[in-house]
Amino acid sequence: MINKKYDNYNEEIYYEKLDNGLEIVLVPKNDFYKTYATFSTSYGSINNKFIPYGKKNAVSLPAGIAHFLEHKMFDKKDYDAFDLFSKTGASSNAFTSFTKTSYLFSCVDNLKANIGILLDFVQSPYFTDKKVEKEKGIIGQEISMYDDDPDAAIFFGTVSKMYPDFPLNVDIAGTVESISKITAEDLYTAYNTFYQPGNMQLNIVGNMDVNDVVKFIKANQAKKTFKPYQDIKNVIPKSTKIIKDSKQFMNITRNKVAVGIKGQQLDSVDSKYELGISLLLELLFSESSSNYNKLYNKGIIDDSFGFDFEFEKYYNFALIAGDTDYPNEFITEIKNILLAAVSNLDDLKENFELIKKEELGQHISMMNSIEAIANNLGNKDNNYTNLYDEINIINSITLEDLKLYAQKFINKNNIVTNIISPKS
Repeated sequence: MINKKYDNYNEEIYYEKLDNGLEIVLVPKNDFYKTYATFSTSYGSINNKFIPYGKKNAVSLPAGIAHFLEHKMFDKKDYDAFDLFSKTGASSNAFTSFTKTSYLFSCVDNLKANIGILLDFVQSPYFTDKKVEKEKGIIGQEISMYDDDPDAAIFFGTVSKMYPDFPLNVDIAGTVESISKITAEDLYTAYNTFYQPGNMQLNIVGNMDVNDVVKFIKANQAKKTFKPYQDIKNVIPKSTKIIKDSKQFMNITRNKVAVGIKGQQLDSVDSKYELGISLLLELLFSESSSNYNKLYNKGIIDDSFGFDFEFEKYYNFALIAGDTDYPNEFITEIKNILLAAVSNLDDLKENFELIKKEELGQHISMMNSIEAIANNLGNKDNNYTNLYDEINIINSITLEDLKLYAQKFINKNNIVTNIISPKS
């Protein structure tokens, strides 16, 4: 077992890789009464085309299958995993993103029992055609609900305009049509490929005896038989197209507007670049910025205004959105701020130092959340960069770094706009 100390924060992280390839990351927080765990696979909604385990040729599975698989993992032949967690007093959940699926629980007592439940139900697939058909109706209703949600529509609609030739162009849950094609065989194909222990990571943060927990996990895994690990070969297309401007109508009372910036497609994750772009957006658009106050005072934006940056292997993008009575002015102003960012950064040196301090304060406050720590422990794609590493990285970022990142990221040819207006 490898341990990494962070003396400044009196924290220690333990890393263990089991013989079957499973990565374990543990953060003991014995001054907390609760423990939180996530069991994740590097399998998300963009991983629809791949070479299945034991095969030579790639297959394309229906959009939404990763999310569908997540739903079906809890439902076994003669029990439901949610019920097992309830009996031990734990709360459990799961989620699917563009790039991963995570199963999680939090508990005060019975830690090892809950770890056992988590490992056992995720590592024991059970799919039948009958259960799959039943689930299609449930997930289909979920998809229809999101189709009528204007906030979901502005987000996924804008992302799809940045990536019309990439798997991001479909909602994580897929479409009613795409999930109708999913079979039990498809689920086993995806599971056997992506749920190999060597493609999974178990994070546990909270009140625990590290050696005791590792011993328990090793014993649990030793009881099971796993096939030899096979490298996973995803077929990820290069995204070269965008749809610059789009507009649609929904049953809403005010316009929703988004401006998206599509970053360069990279094959690895650069944590300093990711944090740098996030700082850049804070500098340009946070409530303490002059840009925000100017737009707010003009009535172009309101409290619904927000922005986000997503950086993962194979894609990265920023989204700036809000409700407004002046959609065209919103777009013009945001574009102007973005395109003038590099030349204006020198005038924002004082604000930059303030933004850095605010970001460092947010990271330090996250140390009081076992969920935040567990969800920011990194993985092999970003060299296991965690919450504590990020504090050191933020401290190292300079205004010159931001200039370089802005030049690389902001390109007028990669900016898209999306408006959702009220139906007349």
